[in-house]
Amino acid sequence: MKLNGGGPFAFVLDTGAGGMWGVDQSVADSLGLRSTFIAKAGGAGEEAVDFNRVDSAAVSIDGLYFGPSAAIGLPLHRMDPHWGKRKDGLVGSDLLSALVTRIDYEKGIVTFHEAAAYEYRGPGARVPVQIAGGFILVEAQVLLYGKDAPIDALFMIDTGVRQTVFNSPYSRVHGLPEQSPKTVTGVTGFGIGGVSRGVIGRVRGIRIGPCLIENPVVSFSTDTAGALADTSFSGIIGADVLERFAVVLDYSRSSIFLDNNKSFGRPFEFDMSGIRFVMRGERFEAPEVSFVFDGSPAAEAGVKVGDVVTAIDGRSPASFTMETLRTYMQREGAAVRLDLKGGAGTKSLELRLRKLV
Repeated sequence: MKLNGGGPFAFVLDTGAGGMWGVDQSVADSLGLRSTFIAKAGGAGEEAVDFNRVDSAAVSIDGLYFGPSAAIGLPLHRMDPHWGKRKDGLVGSDLLSALVTRIDYEKGIVTFHEAAAYEYRGPGARVPVQIAGGFILVEAQVLLYGKDAPIDALFMIDTGVRQTVFNSPYSRVHGLPEQSPKTVTGVTGFGIGGVSRGVIGRVRGIRIGPCLIENPVVSFSTDTAGALADTSFSGIIGADVLERFAVVLDYSRSSIFLDNNKSFGRPFEFDMSGIRFVMRGERFEAPEVSFVFDGSPAAEAGVKVGDVVTAIDGRSPASFTMETLRTYMQREGAAVRLDLKGGAGTKSLELRLRKLV
């Protein structure tokens, strides 16, 4: 995307951004945009960061032009190592609500339509939603292991979050971690508010309209502050669920449409090494261990926080992206050799991957 004619910049299509679109504050500063401090605020994670009003900002993409208008300036680049890519800005509902947006995850294509003339003609299921504060909220049912009756939930649809998560109050009230057959506990993500912690496990299913998502891997947050400690909604449906559909977002008609793609029935899996990586370096080419789950293959092999990966099965780590590295570490039974450099020198360790949840 272009920002005030400069760029290109990498923007995230983020339905969880709410009522105003966002730009990394350092990007806004580099373009000489006027910024005014608003407040300390947050999102996922328990920290509060500076939110600024950025004036006279305009974005454009492939013939679409928005602005000039006010945007939120915030430190998005702090999340880059955890994404393994740059995050210069967020396209939120103030831009998307003027359009109908179709996200084809299978083909990697986003299509924008004029809302007034749009009529959905696909085979997907229409699901009514609530629009509140620019956020898309959907009523759903959660199926638990060992219980026949589902429980009701109100989820935020968030294209900017990778993994589906239940907020800490909802998880606690319904005892969700205790219903999961297997769990691991620790760092579950990193948002604008820093580290999020919780329990990784599964539920038997999540029903959204007529669509049943079976046996998904989910996070049960234990955050005591930030968005994941909010009591006004139950949790977030993230891209791990949404990528199994072509998704149409129609704010003007309070509707979304979900059309199953070829990956709909693919089993949900979690990392089988026990490592959370961040990607260091100018090109995010250097994986570094940021967290090790207790009782995991990585913990048993002696992997430590701060270890930098110098080779993966003899391959340069630069040949992996964050996404391909996650997939590589989800091969049950595979042996993976990691060459590592840390405070105690260099070491070569073998991990035997296994399911943790």
